[in-house]
Amino acid sequence: MSAAESSMGAVDLRIVRELTGDARIGHAELGRRVSLSRPAVAERVRRLEELGVITGYGAHVDLGRLALGLQARVSPRPRQRTAKGAGRLRERLLAMGHVLSCVHVTGENCYELAIAVRDAAHLEQVIEQLSELGDATTAVVLSETVTSRDVDVTAWTSSPRA
Repeated sequence: MSAAESSMGAVDLRIVRELTGDARIGHAELGRRVSLSRPAVAERVRRLEELGVITGYGAHVDLGRLALGLQARVSPRPRQRTAKGAGRLRERLLAMGHVLSCVHVTGENCYELAIAVRDAAHLEQVIEQLSELGDATTAVVLSETVTSRDVDVTAWTSSPRA
């Protein structure tokens, strides 16, 4: 158990859950939802930020409205499987601009990319760019069943403290 986990209680987890659902919520409303005063909830949020539990705030973007309505998952098998090769892969993926995320995974593919493109022709272009790195398997996303903001973080702990 990490230091952050050991110092978090049920109220902290409820705060994280509320902020995960709506990061723009004000401290007064957040306090009302978790039964704390505005100053008390502001102090808890500040502490969660200092502990690194809350690492930032952001906007949820509708990629379709940005003309990036087609998403895919690509699993490349890079030719170079070294730390140096991973650094080059990261630089290359960031330069492409269509990669939403990249995680290093176990198995023969090594990486799992989430990408967003305009249409099938655009997907083909991006796959061709990625093929310069090595072989790849691609799957088109039909729909998103669960998003990170749907997850109830209070369910992640077995016995939260107050």
